[in-house]
Amino acid sequence: MPRGNTSKRVRRSRLMAEHLEPRRLLAADLTAAATRSVLWNGEAVTARADSWIVTTDRGAAAPTVRAGWAASSLGEGFYAVRAPGVSPVAFVAWATAAGVRGYEPDRIITASALPSDPSLGALWGMNNTGQTGGVADADIDAAEAWDVTTGSRSVVVAVVDTGIDYNHPDLAANMWRNPREVAGDRVDNDGNGFVDDVYGWDFANNDADPFDDNSHGTHVSGTIGAVGNNAVGVAGVNWQVSLMALKFLGANGSGSTSAAIASLNYATMMRRTYGVNVVASNNSWGGGGASTALTNAVVAGGNAGIICVAAAGNEAANNDVIASYPANVASDAVISVAATDSSNRLASFSNYGATTVDVAAPGVSVLSTTPGNSYSSYSGTSMAAPHVSGLVALMAAANPQATVAQIRSAILSTAVPVSGLAGKVASGGLINAAAAVAAIGGGSPTPPTPPPAVAPVADVVDVSPDPRTTAVPAVGGQFDRGVSGVDLADFRLTRDGTAVSLAGVSVTTTDNVRWTVSGLTAATTSTGTYVLTISASGSGIVAIDTGTALVASASDTWLTQAATLVDAGDTIATAAAILPSSGGLSLSGRIGDGSYAARDVDMYKVTLAAGQSLTVDISARTLAGGSTLDSFVRVFSAAGKLLAWNDDDASTYDSFLTYRAVSAGTYFIGVSGYGNSGYSPTRAGSGRNGSTGVYQVIFSVSAAAASSGAQIAGVRDSGLTRLAADAAFAAYGANWLAALPDLDTETGRGRRVIR
Repeated sequence: MPRGNTSKRVRRSRLMAEHLEPRRLLAADLTAAATRSVLWNGEAVTARADSWIVTTDRGAAAPTVRAGWAASSLGEGFYAVRAPGVSPVAFVAWATAAGVRGYEPDRIITASALPSDPSLGALWGMNNTGQTGGVADADIDAAEAWDVTTGSRSVVVAVVDTGIDYNHPDLAANMWRNPREVAGDRVDNDGNGFVDDVYGWDFANNDADPFDDNSHGTHVSGTIGAVGNNAVGVAGVNWQVSLMALKFLGANGSGSTSAAIASLNYATMMRRTYGVNVVASNNSWGGGGASTALTNAVVAGGNAGIICVAAAGNEAANNDVIASYPANVASDAVISVAATDSSNRLASFSNYGATTVDVAAPGVSVLSTTPGNSYSSYSGTSMAAPHVSGLVALMAAANPQATVAQIRSAILSTAVPVSGLAGKVASGGLINAAAAVAAIGGGSPTPPTPPPAVAPVADVVDVSPDPRTTAVPAVGGQFDRGVSGVDLADFRLTRDGTAVSLAGVSVTTTDNVRWTVSGLTAATTSTGTYVLTISASGSGIVAIDTGTALVASASDTWLTQAATLVDAGDTIATAAAILPSSGGLSLSGRIGDGSYAARDVDMYKVTLAAGQSLTVDISARTLAGGSTLDSFVRVFSAAGKLLAWNDDDASTYDSFLTYRAVSAGTYFIGVSGYGNSGYSPTRAGSGRNGSTGVYQVIFSVSAAAASSGAQIAGVRDSGLTRLAADAAFAAYGANWLAALPDLDTETGRGRRVIR
């Protein structure tokens, strides 16, 4: 099969490969049938339809799924669960009953890999003489580091990206080759669960051929380890190294969170179980939206001895304010990287963060390898990150006994101060390869002893209040395993920042994993923002199985409101106003309760800015306990013109749609029963008899107008702030909550909303 560069420009979703290029729509984009928007973690996220990520204890049996579902291992106790036609609330109910450690939607990750104008300029980032018009010595001092070491093929860097052109003449000799695998024999020779994984694995297509059909991963790889001193092309930070190809982004630049997790877990497994000396993973992708499972995979890699190097992002944004993942994962195993130009200035596009971005590296007009024996110059924090990944490998070659903490500390402490980076990155400077190698100490590269397996440490997983009107009777906290030593002194409750007395409150459990804090009614009678915190550190809470003391804390927030919803009107003139300018609102209602009986319509109105997106997510048939309503939702202009509609979402009888406002104004949402879809929004009772029953609806709007061509399914591509957690519960439909008393997770009226 011919190989080549087939990269295309794609529109950005919430996570993407980080390098600079125009934003356009891809001709062959993600299909609507394959994705859906889900309100999760307080945000509307685009996820693979019917696909979830579930976490169990490593080594535990796979979760038992229902008939018609499928569970496939992502490694390290992570599973992808396919649940066709199952609503989020139904999946949450199953996951809670199954007792899994964690669960979340399988978010879509997107990469854009089209380079900027090609350049044949020298590698100024390695050794800057002013050859590109920049400032002499505004580089990483690679030439000086090469006097000490040029790397070692016993050191492995996992390139988590679009794959690698392993036939490229400047990369082929530095490709990692699985020493225990026989190529092409269709046998899993090393017993790791992957057949013929010679160069790594393609998690995008689930096969053994991680060839780069986009170009981004090959470019990243050349900066880490293009072969040096071979009279061909360019040289990487390492002249010799082993590049493990872990492809999770496809030819069109898109992939899933589950595939990213599987890639990271593969590297962790190969280091911990098979003794492969993986010292770093290069992650030149990122964006907004925290994934607990992705965070856990990164942390697990760090515990095994792998440094996660992550691009800070290309939105010229402050990561201290708007998080970008995995760069913002709070772990000492993560190094977050900003980009500089050849004049020692922070690149105009680069994200920054005085506390969340660690260091800077060259990221403007970086020349490197691209598929098909070619070379190109790219710009972006994607290009900065591999300079750091390459440095980690160079240091591991100089001192094979160096630990994650020692390498990270040496890189940050030896960064050269740059005035333009002061207050922009934690170290205040640009990496210096020569100084970092010297700081770590020299040594002859020798194969390392495989690190011992790290026993998991029990820790607080979640605190899960059930948001509702005032007088909340109980909330729950969940740990990642059975624990003892939990008592009321470990909990703290505040309202609007002021401590609330917990007198008369009790803490109980039936399984030592899920703990219920009861008797809160008197403590939550006032409206306001409540925060419940479990203080684990020094609390005396320990894991029952190992006796390990917990080392962290967790907290969660919910908003109480005393208001109840008056039945929405049947027309535009009598519509109930909802939502502030941005945020989210969870309401309940009933179709068939008004004077028009089965011709009843609930009409809501919302004001949107041009480009702002409205999402309407209705639950009725999928509610716990069920409902008789087969819903139908329509969106109208102020003049009554039909703009959008939805009947059934996927294989359910519940409605879901996202509408993006073309112009600023007031828009109207009509909820009715199936059969009554032709009513006039200006005349009450004008339709036909339709389905009736209780429903719950989540309205949400993007925090700001999105730029043209930057949306998938109406979700903003980056910087989407958390939707407000407002939850006003009406009298109608309150009986459906009674069916959910055992859910320790926050249900948000039938839909989990992790904060």
